[in-house]
Amino acid sequence: MKPLPLLLSTLLLASPATAAHPNPTTQACLGNLDSFLACPTGAQRSGTECRAGSKRQGPTLFMRDDKLVSLAATYKDHKKAGRVFRFDAEGRLESWTDTANDEYEGLSVTCLPDGRVWYLAYYHDGRVVGISRSWRAKDGSFSYAMDHDAQGRSKNITVPPALMQRPDHLCQPQRCDVNATPDLSGVPKP
Repeated sequence: MKPLPLLLSTLLLASPATAAHPNPTTQACLGNLDSFLACPTGAQRSGTECRAGSKRQGPTLFMRDDKLVSLAATYKDHKKAGRVFRFDAEGRLESWTDTANDEYEGLSVTCLPDGRVWYLAYYHDGRVVGISRSWRAKDGSFSYAMDHDAQGRSKNITVPPALMQRPDHLCQPQRCDVNATPDLSGVPKP
């Protein structure tokens, strides 16, 4: 097994952010990447992924180059399962999405480079359901909310003030856990 470059085998730090927010999450939230790539029983590390034969099985990193992570995920039987984290070209958290069996399943959050939330939605069976919300990038004010039904129809809605508050903590995790339990709290009950 070829070792990761020294920069990747220690905590990764992103380039200085040009945005105003003091806490953008970087790919450092993955921790030590050699520890991150600890493969489950029956799988072996191959570069920046765990494999069981020809199938991805366990944690996987997709790289932009030898220093920057593009995507961090975990796989079960060659399908994404758990939380998938995407990082921009500067190493900052761009988004994360809960998945099951290679489909979006649970909360999906899109982040601005300065660590603020831009958009969030809940998914079930790969499609948006329940209430999605968005905030303006320029000033962070609430932009809109949509209600999405199980048949794929959506409509603008008015939400209470509590749902208009931007949940920036979702874009500022201390640890990016690809094995996190999916957040299904916004998925309507059948």
